[in-house]
Amino acid sequence: MKAEQLSLRLARVANYIKQYANVPIRLADIGSDHGYLPVHLVLNNIIDYAIAGEVVIGPFQSAQREVKLHQMESIIDVRLGDGLDVIHDKDHINTISICGMGGNLIRDILEKNLHKVKRNTILVLQANTSEQNLRTFLNQQQFQILAETIVEDQNRLYEIIVVKKVDQVDPLSEKELMFGPFNLKQATEEFYSKWQHELQNLNRVLSSVRQSKQINTEKEEALKHSIQLIEEVLADGN
Repeated sequence: MKAEQLSLRLARVANYIKQYANVPIRLADIGSDHGYLPVHLVLNNIIDYAIAGEVVIGPFQSAQREVKLHQMESIIDVRLGDGLDVIHDKDHINTISICGMGGNLIRDILEKNLHKVKRNTILVLQANTSEQNLRTFLNQQQFQILAETIVEDQNRLYEIIVVKKVDQVDPLSEKELMFGPFNLKQATEEFYSKWQHELQNLNRVLSSVRQSKQINTEKEEALKHSIQLIEEVLADGN
């Protein structure tokens, strides 16, 4: 993958930034890895400024090389730091992207420095796992969901959630937290593929729990409840 030709998941993230962020777009890309996303956005005249934040020295140096290769040092500031620690008030960041991490880690990164996420800031989040936990946190912290999708990229399914920091949001239902309110309304082939696969996994786990010598009624009931919710949503699509 190169900045000129992003992966499908990052290309969708870039499109969401272009669609939802407030102009002029000043982006903080957290966990920027090689810096491909901000470099791509500059190449396509989508953003005015970016911070490429990375906590690991190897990817940090890779991002530095990518930015230098494209002579973008005056536009993209590559910073070594933990999560949102790399953002300062003088940066006037209005858009944040966090991609390629588990939902729990994204939640923890936001929770640690929630004060740095100003009102009306747009966040484009691509979680690899634990999307329900991330949605629950976002809903509790007054982030309004603007868009969602599931992207298939190299035989893996990735979920993207676009949110905006506002003063107050309505609480999401159990199904909305689990599946996503926009995903439920605009279910795609990738959505059904993801949850059919998840249903198979949960049924296997339930079978193992029932065969175990140690009785765990609470876990069994939780699994049965999740399976029921998935079956209901999949049935609605038929």
